[in-house]
Amino acid sequence: GAAGAMAAWGMSGAAIYDSVLQGPEVISLTMTPVLIVYSALFARWAWVVKPRNLSLMWCHVANVIAQTNQIRRALEYKVENGEQE
Repeated sequence: GAAGAMAAWGMSGAAIYDSVLQGPEVISLTMTPVLIVYSALFARWAWVVKPRNLSLMWCHVANVIAQTNQIRRALEYKVENGEQE
């Protein structure tokens, strides 16, 4: 319940922290999409479970947004530096 949501906020906080203080060269193009899918699935689960766990859902929604921003930053960096794969 609430403990899971508190722990999951750490994942969202790390992505937000990294987007502010870390360069895009450190972003993993392997792990970031995995985190997006993971959080999207858990956000959906937190919505459909009875009773709904809105705190867990919102922390995973925040992580999807933060990780999507991270992948955008990483791809822009790769394109700007001619590292298109």
